[in-house]
Amino acid sequence: MDHLLVLREKIGRLREEIGDIRRVNEEVRSDSRSGADTEAARGQRNERLQAIQQELVQLADLSRKVISTAQMREKHHSRLNTIKH
Repeated sequence: MDHLLVLREKIGRLREEIGDIRRVNEEVRSDSRSGADTEAARGQRNERLQAIQQELVQLADLSRKVISTAQMREKHHSRLNTIKH
């Protein structure tokens, strides 16, 4: 399994979701209506953006671990090749 590919796809989906939230925010700003429903929806979008931010932090940590593991494997593999020769 290509873990980096999975991480990239997940990040791509999160970026799309952020874009969707931005578009909705722009639509709401241009609309003159306001009220409790509008404020509640804005609060939900804001909470989702915060959740996405936390997810991205977790993905960044995971990404560093995956890259570190791949680097260790490569280093180990190159050592084995050196020993064989």
